[in-house]
Amino acid sequence: MHASRHITLSSALVALCAGEAFGLTPLPPPCAYSGDKVEGREITSASKWDNGVVTYTTYDQAEREYLYLEHCPSGKILRSKSQPYSLTSKGPRDAGEISATVYDALNSGTSYTIGDVQMLLRNQGVRTKRFTSKAESCVCQTHYPVLRGSKTPYKKDAK
Repeated sequence: MHASRHITLSSALVALCAGEAFGLTPLPPPCAYSGDKVEGREITSASKWDNGVVTYTTYDQAEREYLYLEHCPSGKILRSKSQPYSLTSKGPRDAGEISATVYDALNSGTSYTIGDVQMLLRNQGVRTKRFTSKAESCVCQTHYPVLRGSKTPYKKDAK
């Protein structure tokens, strides 16, 4: 009885540990589903990129998408704002186009600064804002905890 139970538990552990090797998608960071907020809006999705960079998304009551591009070591953040989803016209201020521009830049293999990505978006008529956070974000804490630097450690619902 104990031997078969041990084999079953061992098999389950091997399957769990090998999950990522078989292409299972890892869970999003806790802030993407725990109600964590950025600028008063709940984080709905987040992604990890190379070189200490993360992106995350929020929405407002006018159904505009806010896409954040953050460099975790420095706390530098670029926020872009889409047109409301209620507008039926597609264009450069459409949330999908904004995401495509940012993700294409991040996937290109070219070194872009946050300022470079901001210019790409502004050239398309997208509203952007750059700022530097003095506190570690949930997304950075989840994906790059050792890159906090001198920022205040992440704390859920910190203002």
